[in-house]
Amino acid sequence: KQQTSSSGQYLILGIPYSQFIRLDNTLIFAHKIKNEVSFNYRLQIGGGLPYGNTKTSLPYDYSFFAGGTNDNRGWRSRALGPGTYKYYLDSNRTSTQIGDIRIGGSFEFRFPLSELVKGAVFSDIGNTWSIFFDPNRPGSQFSKNWYHELGVGFGAGLRFDFDFFVIRVDLGIPIKAPSLPKGEQWIFQKKDVFTSEIQNYYGSSWEERTPFPYTPVLHFGIGYPF
Repeated sequence: KQQTSSSGQYLILGIPYSQFIRLDNTLIFAHKIKNEVSFNYRLQIGGGLPYGNTKTSLPYDYSFFAGGTNDNRGWRSRALGPGTYKYYLDSNRTSTQIGDIRIGGSFEFRFPLSELVKGAVFSDIGNTWSIFFDPNRPGSQFSKNWYHELGVGFGAGLRFDFDFFVIRVDLGIPIKAPSLPKGEQWIFQKKDVFTSEIQNYYGSSWEERTPFPYTPVLHFGIGYPF
């Protein structure tokens, strides 16, 4: 008889194993204007389906995340999503901001500033979602309204091209944060409900515990983002 854990998972050598299907696709193309001036585009679509011994979501190491140097540069790595989940009311948000589905796109206009230094202006859009309803992360589940839940970032960067490798510096800022209350998600909208929520949750330490969601983020990387 096969062993099972206290949670009902089957075991191999006393260790529970995972079962899931996962697909991840990236489409990249560029439109050259002249010399080193170009428009560059990327589309990312990925998803996973847990089944059998994995009942709720993909294993952490195989989950999708949004934000970071090579993703949506308006956010730090793993700081966007999933869905409209209110991460700012979760003190364990680093470990919970992952998902089973990812949809994202990027646009980047690249141009030379000198022989060594290249410039770029970019915009990133995307988010992650859970495939099943998660009572611990309300708003995270993928739905027919997914396109209303995309985070939008904008920014500019420098690339130091040494031929054999590229050092990249990008400064991104969120323009639309889907986790904020409706009517307050765009950077130019008032944040009355958001402020009230974090004040009620964190009390007098709310300003220390929850950074302003539209703070610019500086990213460092090796190579181009796509």
